[in-house]
Amino acid sequence: MEEPARINSQADLKKLLDEKGKLWLVAAMVEGSIGYHTPKHAEKLIEKALTGETIDWCERCDACFGRDLFKMINFDIRKMLFLEDRDAAKARRLVDMVKIISGLSGEAQSSVSMAYPTLNI
Repeated sequence: MEEPARINSQADLKKLLDEKGKLWLVAAMVEGSIGYHTPKHAEKLIEKALTGETIDWCERCDACFGRDLFKMINFDIRKMLFLEDRDAAKARRLVDMVKIISGLSGEAQSSVSMAYPTLNI
């Protein structure tokens, strides 16, 4: 398997966004965080990175990635790319599930997020 490219800048993120789409990237962040990020929160983080911000203070980013927003996003993207290579059907199911979850209210997204590790997608 070829080593996936690293996402280190706004330009890299924009290129991947153009290639894969926002829903794919949101799904990558939900999956990479094992549900810590709701689709709404993941989308906010993506928008934040696209505006050039590089620091995030959410608990996951602070504790696991030293507040480096691009390190966190990069981790999630690389995990999703690996999943696509290993089990493309599961990756598609994840994107489909995140599309459904995205249509829920913020409170409902949080409820699904808490149950995410047990959903067996």
